Amino acid sequence: MSAFLLCFAAWSVMALGMDRHHEDATGREGAAHRLQQLRRAGWLLLMLSLWLAAHPADGVPVSLGVTAWAVALSVAAVAVTATVTWQPRRTPLLAGLALLAGLAAWAGGW
Repeated sequence: MSAFLLCFAAWSVMALGMDRHHEDATGREGAAHRLQQLRRAGWLLLMLSLWLAAHPADGVPVSLGVTAWAVALSVAAVAVTATVTWQPRRTPLLAGLALLAGLAAWAGGW
């Protein structure tokens, strides 16, 4: 669960780092520097989610964790695409909630 939530947050932040999606979500253009920071933050979140998936607790094999991460990555990409298409104003809020819930889920062993 934590992998999906962190991937959702990462894809959302990367989408918000794009001109069109940023303007749809916030109602104003983003500065080029800010958009670049958002894209970098998204990549860092993706790397964090992969690292967490590759270091599972409970003796789960690394290969299974990375496979589950790849599935979570794909499902999260579809979910973010739907969000920025149909509910763009909610994307920043959902990204923040997904990040917090993902970290809480990871801390709780989910």
